[in-house]
Order: sequence, then structure tokens, then C-alpha cells
Amino acid sequence: MKIHKLSHVIAVPFALMLCYILYETFLNDSSTLLLYGMFPAAVLILIYLFQPQINYWWLSNNPIAIDDKVLKMLERTNPVYRIMFHEDKRLFQNRLVLYTEGNAFMSKGMEQDFDVPYDVKMMTGQIPITMMWNKKDIVLKAFERIVIYKHPFPSPKFKFLHTAETDIEDGVIIYSLEHMEAAFLNPTSFYNVAWHAYAEAYVKAYPQLDYPELDASVWQIIEKSSGLERDTILNILGFETVDLLPILITCYFLNGEKLRNIDSDIFSQVEAIFA
Repeated sequence: MKIHKLSHVIAVPFALMLCYILYETFLNDSSTLLLYGMFPAAVLILIYLFQPQINYWWLSNNPIAIDDKVLKMLERTNPVYRIMFHEDKRLFQNRLVLYTEGNAFMSKGMEQDFDVPYDVKMMTGQIPITMMWNKKDIVLKAFERIVIYKHPFPSPKFKFLHTAETDIEDGVIIYSLEHMEAAFLNPTSFYNVAWHAYAEAYVKAYPQLDYPELDASVWQIIEKSSGLERDTILNILGFETVDLLPILITCYFLNGEKLRNIDSDIFSQVEAIFA
């Protein structure tokens, strides 16, 4: 049996030890025994705090297989992964598991939070793995928290409904799940807000890179390569104006061949950013 979360396995004996001490304390009505419970309690707290690092180390040395449905999803939705050689695909899959286990996925619903499903984590995780493929920072360390809303959301910074946001200070990426799923299922009709959020996060994490200088004329290139009109993209994002660079980066990864054929110079400039 493959161990997915070593932190859980390590925690079991200390949890049992703590339960036994608490039981004996209650049985003997002796508060002195509680002092012995401080050790397992402290260890459990440390395991909880460092569980992403523990699980990341374990999975780095003991990679696990990904479900077939996720592999089919990667083939269907990721143009970069689709053309990789077999060994690179295996490395991609291992990095994807490490990313989903090593980062904090949080979800927000209308009335209550919900658990982030396995396939949603995988669908999300493929984005930074693709984006950071040639980088030493393979998991975009500046952003370790991914918050997923079921729907468009307001925020303290943007008090209107929108579908993608990032914050470098909090290290958080936020996007709307319904919009991401729609884009993966029907990329010719919907702009991928999750890819946009990660592209924006990348630019914020690496502000010193030599990014191309863009003006409004780039919208024509974006529209031709993505097949989506400017107003459609802005309406999906929920903003009246946006930085064009994350949109262009999204087009580069999802519509790379079209972008190359439409404007090889712009394509080469974006390609150099991720080389």
C-alpha cells in the first residue's frame, strides 16, 4: 500500500499516546498526568504545522501514480503536456503530485466552505507545473495558498464581482471554479481565469524579468490567437481594464501555435520569459 501522507502515519502513535494519557487522567482523576500529555501534544502540533513539508519530502522520494482520469484530462486540456516525451510526462506527473500535496488549497462556497476535490487540485496544479517547467523554482514558491470560489467573488481590494485575483504579500492565488471548469471544457468559448491568475502571479513573483512592452494593439493578436474577443475576456474576468501581459502569457501556453503563426516576434518574447 502506497503512503500518500507520511504526516498522518507519523501522527498516529502520538495521537494514541495522547488519548491514553487523557483516558488515564480521567480515570484516576489526576491532573498531574496531564503533564505527560504535553510531549505528544507538542509533537502533534509540529506535525500539523509542517505537514506540507513532511509530505513533500516523502513524495519526492516515493512518487505515487496519478489516476487515469487525471492523465486523460492532462492530455485533453494541456497542449504542452500533450507533446512531451514519456519520461518528461512522468516527471510532470511527479511534480504535479508534489505541488498538490505541498501547497494549501482552500475553498469558499456560498454559505460554507467545501473540500477541494482531487481532480480540481490536479487541474489547477498542472498550470504552475507547466509554467515553471524550465525553472529552478518548479512550484512558484511565492504563492503557496490557492483559494477557490465556486463563483465570482468580491474582495477587500476589488469590491465588485470578479473571477481571478492574486496577492504577492499574502502569497495567495484566487479564482472562480465554475469559470475555470468552463474554460477547460470549452476553451473556444471561455477564457481560462485560473491560467490568468497564475500568469499574473508569475509576473508578480518575478518582476525583474525582461517582459515585452505591450500596448492596446496587442488585443488584436490576443483575439486572433485565443479566438475570444476583448470584451468577452474582460467580462469573464470581471474587470473593465487589465494588464495585457497575463492574458498574453495565457495565450502563449494554451494557444501557442496560433500565437506563433500570428506574431512570431511576440511569441519569441514570451517564450524567452519561460526559457
